[in-house]
Amino acid sequence: MWSVINRRVFFRKLERQLIVRCTSTNDSYGLDKIKPIPVPDIVRKPPRLPFLKSIYAGQYDIEVLTYPETLNLERFKDLESRVQQVQHNCTKIDTVRQLGLFGMNAPHPYSGLNLSDTEIARVFEHFDSNTFKSVFDHTLCIDIIKTFGTPNQKSKYLPLLASGAVCSLHIDTVTGKLLPNESWELTGSVKNSTDVFLLFVIGNKAYIVEKDKTFVNGENLELRQAVVTPDDIMENVNLTKIMQKGKLYTCSLLTTSLKRVVQSTIQSIIPKTRLNLKLREYDSVLKILAKSLINIYTLESMIYLTTWMTDGFDDPDIELESASIQLFARQTVDNILIDLKMINGRNSINEQFLSLCNEVEDLVESLEGSMKLANFISSRGVEFFNKSEYKENVSFLTTAYRNIMMKKNKPSLKYDFKQFLHPALKHTANFLEYDVLKFQFIINQCHDAGQLNTDNQMLMERLSTVIVYIYAMTAVIGRASRSYCTGIRFCDYEMNTAETVVRESCALLKPILEELMSGKYIATDSVYESFADQLLVNNINREQIEV
Repeated sequence: MWSVINRRVFFRKLERQLIVRCTSTNDSYGLDKIKPIPVPDIVRKPPRLPFLKSIYAGQYDIEVLTYPETLNLERFKDLESRVQQVQHNCTKIDTVRQLGLFGMNAPHPYSGLNLSDTEIARVFEHFDSNTFKSVFDHTLCIDIIKTFGTPNQKSKYLPLLASGAVCSLHIDTVTGKLLPNESWELTGSVKNSTDVFLLFVIGNKAYIVEKDKTFVNGENLELRQAVVTPDDIMENVNLTKIMQKGKLYTCSLLTTSLKRVVQSTIQSIIPKTRLNLKLREYDSVLKILAKSLINIYTLESMIYLTTWMTDGFDDPDIELESASIQLFARQTVDNILIDLKMINGRNSINEQFLSLCNEVEDLVESLEGSMKLANFISSRGVEFFNKSEYKENVSFLTTAYRNIMMKKNKPSLKYDFKQFLHPALKHTANFLEYDVLKFQFIINQCHDAGQLNTDNQMLMERLSTVIVYIYAMTAVIGRASRSYCTGIRFCDYEMNTAETVVRESCALLKPILEELMSGKYIATDSVYESFADQLLVNNINREQIEV
């Protein structure tokens, strides 16, 4: 027994000596100077079906309902410390450069921070209008070079851009001409700025140009026969997925800008009185403030649920999710600003309040248009439905029973959402599942009736409204359940918020779903169409008579 113990002690002493000897040899080889990666990389899972598109095809990914976390504890702590540095310090480009934020999405080997989309969106919350555009364009430029650049282009430009050499992005603003030596000649004009590099995207090609090759003409930079060699040209460039992530960053800053407007409104109404009653005690005022915060919370939940998809899986398809976030933002932000301006009254012309509102409106205008988004969402969803070969493995009698119960407005809950959420959200989960099942029933019903056509724009608009609010309810209810289960501060307010969002969303969707299930929308749309056609015909005839 003692011999075994002595043997263990001997090997422990020998191990310590070997460790000391190894560390001394490491010092001699300079290995101690190698900087370790500060936080572990996120492990991505294999590709999976796109969430919203799969709802069109009769499926629902339950894992999304649990609002999973992308960041582990180390990355979360690193993000929190970084956000504390960023807060109130990102009003100048030089400060952004000192914090290393120009290399947020650049890989570690190229001197970048290699932040995930979740982390980048969180950092973008704290930029102001003075620095946002420059950092936003720069971040997209790094993504373009990182995705489509050659190894030489990456090694040449990524370290420069990560160190703070600002690059601006210009899409289809100049013209290009192919030269005999395979170089390209660019001609055009762009707005002057302090950037070092300019990245021009024309069609499926991208060109990197140094500012030295341009000529300043007033407020513009003129490209007069600027020649770009093949070494600075990227082929087969597709900006679709990069721009989708860019819209998430824009909406991330949009939530913070809305919070600033709400905070300014609160500070304005606290000292006010109306009819000998404090303004902050009016129920209508309290409702407007609370509704504004609930909409901001919903938008924020949708953003970070989507960044989980981009961070957690290889080659994610988030085109419907990104479009849904933009459409929800457009539909809610205008109402929020109108209500807050009404509360402010005459103070709404205050310079500070107006500047905050203008920031929000500028961000909203940078998003796609509402009609374009609505048609895009449902047309892509319907295309996925037509291509999908998914068929539920149930008997004919089960399908017939479900259809009968659906027409009685008592759908059979086949997904059982409540099993994956906190028990307090049982009824809320059922309401969400009702709307999901009704939506899928309507898709099949329209398909069988030959109405599921992407040219039917009014139908596409209604379907897109339903799917946007389904995504909003999914994000909010999943986030609230996770917060309550983990005991986050003020999680009880999040639970109340989730119940309110689902209740109001269901009330908003109820007439739309009833119209779609009964087919009344066809008669309604035909009446509107006939009125509009007659109005246009009368105006055309009047113009012809006058001519």
